[in-house]
Amino acid sequence: MAGVMTDAQFSALAELLRLRGGDAQEAARLVLVEGLAPSDAARRTGASPQAVSNAVTRCRSGLELARRAAGVTA
Repeated sequence: MAGVMTDAQFSALAELLRLRGGDAQEAARLVLVEGLAPSDAARRTGASPQAVSNAVTRCRSGLELARRAAGVTA
């Protein structure tokens, strides 16, 4: 299953949001780029489900703000 963005887009978003890296960021990448379910991404990376949820929520919120700032509607 495909995600909502490319790996390059996720990397740029992670830099923009100043994500700290680590298991939760990798799990968020798996969810948003690879299309994995958050629970599967948490198991694969060893991140807690709550950490994955927080990271994915932060990424989605940041993406929405970036779209609004650029005048792009999705």
